[in-house]
Amino acid sequence: MKEKKNKFKFGKLLYNDKFVMFFSVILAFGIWLNVSLTSQETRSIAVTDIPITMPELGNDLKFFGVDGQTAEVRISGNSLVVASITSSDMYITASDTSAITKPGTYTVNLVPKKGSIKNDYNFDSTVRPSSIEVYVDRYAEKEISITDKIDVSSVGDDNYAATTTLAKQTVTVKGAESIINSIAEADAEYSFTDPITETQTVEADIVLRDAAGNQIPLNYITLDSTTVSATVPILTIKTVNIVPNIVNTPDSFVYDSNCINVEPSSIQIAVPRDVTDDVSFISTSEIDISKISPTDNKINVELDIPSGIRNLNQVTSVDVTFDSSQLTTKKIRLKSFNVINESENRKTSVSTKSIDISIVGLKNQLSSLTAENITAVVDMSTKVSFSGYGSVTLKININSKFPFCWAYGDYEVDVNVEDTSKNSNTGS
Repeated sequence: MKEKKNKFKFGKLLYNDKFVMFFSVILAFGIWLNVSLTSQETRSIAVTDIPITMPELGNDLKFFGVDGQTAEVRISGNSLVVASITSSDMYITASDTSAITKPGTYTVNLVPKKGSIKNDYNFDSTVRPSSIEVYVDRYAEKEISITDKIDVSSVGDDNYAATTTLAKQTVTVKGAESIINSIAEADAEYSFTDPITETQTVEADIVLRDAAGNQIPLNYITLDSTTVSATVPILTIKTVNIVPNIVNTPDSFVYDSNCINVEPSSIQIAVPRDVTDDVSFISTSEIDISKISPTDNKINVELDIPSGIRNLNQVTSVDVTFDSSQLTTKKIRLKSFNVINESENRKTSVSTKSIDISIVGLKNQLSSLTAENITAVVDMSTKVSFSGYGSVTLKININSKFPFCWAYGDYEVDVNVEDTSKNSNTGS
């Protein structure tokens, strides 16, 4: 018995729905393709959004303001070919640029050009628009400082708008040279319409202006940034006293506001809100108490305004006056000296046997002050490696029973410093 072979029968496929559908699509495409290729039918269409591309110029001249401009033109040809043409297959350019030899504004006529391998078609019309106005100049770049022109209309009560902080200080401008040369300033502009009561950060527009203040359009130039982040700090206004910063005082010294007058005694300041409670007064620069006496009792000193605080009264200095009617001077002779901070292997002896000093203070305190109430300190910390004869500045400390008294003037004593290490080496 012979085995039956499986035979392919085409007729069975005609009963397969998927095959019939696929075969119908292929057949229809083939018929359409044959008709299109053999057809002599022509077709005309308008091609839009064709980029305008300008040719190179001599003398380093360039076209400005053309980028992004487009035009349209009608084409005709085989219907299948024409249907496949897009704006990327052609470009629009100037018909003639021979008259462009220097910077300026020109009107150039436009013509279409084929720009791809799809070139079996004809241009049926002139370009629309048929001409455009162009600007010609040399290319330039310039970095310009940004000027703060933020307009703060008003601030809330007891508030102060401090100097605006810009996130960047310069802007780079690129483009037509003559336009760039006309730029006088780059302004960061923003207007607050309502009163502001707290620190604000905004995006301010960067506006270019000429020397007359006219805004310069950006037709032929570009900026690396058209906005800048701007922070307007809002400070709190408060009035604080001015306190003299008195230095070189005895350890016992106690400031007495009844004996010292400051004029003006207070100023108005604007303080960042996060440190408002920490700023309760403003100090003067240093006042050396040893230079104050009943006859030399007035000094003009600068104010020491901390960074970030605004001096609203613009007072830069004050007069500090010690009340001479309450002060007197007393001469006292010191014969005892206390040496401190001697270096290792150093032995200090004071050569000066006695010294007369002037003590200034309140009359009711100074009347009972004697040498026993004064300690004359010889501090050797400034002469760590010194040996031999020399002089050392004397520090005068007064007993705490006399809190508003001090030594007037500077005093020195002679000392002899012996290097004891040499003696020990000799002995060995």
